Amino acid sequence: MAARATGRARRGRRPSKVALVCAGGGITGAVYEIGCLRALEDLLDRSMADADLYVGVSGGAFVASLLASGISPREMYDAVASPTRGPFADPTAALFRVGLGEFWRRSRRAPRVLAEALLTTLAGEGRNWSDVAWALFELLPSGLLDNSGLDEYLAALFAARGRANTFADLARPLHVIAVDLDSGEAVDFGPGADESVPVSKAVQASTALPGLYRPVRIHGRDFVDGGVKKTAHINLAIQNGADLVICLNPIVPLDNRLAGLSSHLSSKGVTYVLDQVLRIALHGRMQYGLERYKAEHPEVDILVLEPTRDDLAMFSYNIMRYSARKVVAAHAYQSTLQVFAARHAEYRRLLRGHGIALRDPRAIAAHPEVSPYRSTVARALSGSLDVLSSALGRKAG
Repeated sequence: MAARATGRARRGRRPSKVALVCAGGGITGAVYEIGCLRALEDLLDRSMADADLYVGVSGGAFVASLLASGISPREMYDAVASPTRGPFADPTAALFRVGLGEFWRRSRRAPRVLAEALLTTLAGEGRNWSDVAWALFELLPSGLLDNSGLDEYLAALFAARGRANTFADLARPLHVIAVDLDSGEAVDFGPGADESVPVSKAVQASTALPGLYRPVRIHGRDFVDGGVKKTAHINLAIQNGADLVICLNPIVPLDNRLAGLSSHLSSKGVTYVLDQVLRIALHGRMQYGLERYKAEHPEVDILVLEPTRDDLAMFSYNIMRYSARKVVAAHAYQSTLQVFAARHAEYRRLLRGHGIALRDPRAIAAHPEVSPYRSTVARALSGSLDVLSSALGRKAG
C-alpha cells in the first residue's frame, strides 16, 4: 500500500472537518476499502464511522452509504471474513437479473433494423456488408444486467437498522455521485439535491457500470457509474469545507518494472491488457486531480491510501472477482498497518494537526480478530457481498 499526503496540517481553534472519500473499484475495490477502514479503526482514535462527511463513487458509494447509516468498519470486515450467510444472501434474487423483457422488446425491432441496413447496402449508399453486422448491435440492450436488486438490498438493510432511506435523515452528510448519461454531467445526490431520491436508489445509479448494468432511470434521466466522470470526486469534500480528506483509492496500475513479473503483461492475454489500461486511466485522473487540489487548496490535507505500484496481490485479482474477498480484505488491513508504521512520525504530525491521535502500528496485531460478529447486520452484509459477486463476478469470468 502507498499513502500520499498533500496540503499542510491545519492548526486553529475551530475543530477540523474530516471527510472520507471512497473511490470506485468494483467488488475487490470495495473489499479493499473495507480492509483499510478496519485498519484505520485500530490505528486512529477517531472512527471513520464518525467522519464529518462522506463522498462515495461506484463501489465506494456502497461502502460510504453503510458508514453514513451507522454500520462500523468492524461490522463490515466481519461480514467479509465470516462464512455465515444471512437473509440477504440469495445470489440470484437481488443483482443477477438479466431482465429478459428488454431483450424481447429489442428483438422485435430486428426485422426493421436488418431491412434498413440491407436496403442501404444494396442501394450502394456507401455502406458495405460490415455495416449490416454493426447495425445488429442496435438490438443489444443498454446493459447485460439490471442492478435494481442493490436498491432493494440497501433499502431492506437500512430498515433493519431502523434508519430512514433518505439523505436528509442521515447523521452525517453523504454525497453519492452518478453520471447523467445524456448530458455527461456528474450529479451529486447528496445534501441539497432532490430529496425524493432514496439513498439506496442513488447508490444503485452510482454503481451502474456501463456495459454490465443498464443505466438507472431516475425522474426521467438515465444515470451510470459515478467513476465515469472522475475517479474519486475529492473536490466535493473540499467544497463542503473539509480540512482533512482521507481518500481510499483501490485501483492503481501495476509497474511491471517494480513487480518483476517474468513476462510482459500483454503475454497474459487481453483481460490483463484491458485491466491495466483501465487502471492507468483511472489513476492518471486521480493524480491530475491531486496536483490541482494541492495547488488550489494548500490549506487542505489530503491523505490517499492505495496499493503500491508493485502490489501483485491486488493486481492479480480482477476488480470484479469476489472469491478473493478474504485475501484482499486481509491484505488491505495489513498493508495499511505497514505504511503507517513506515511513515509513523509523518502521519502522526499530520493527524495531530486535526485533533486525531495515531496509535503505534507496531503494537497492533497484524491480523484482525478471527471470531466474526454474529450480528444481523454482519450476516446481512455478508449476504450483500455475495450478491454483488454473483452479478459482477460473471463479467470477470
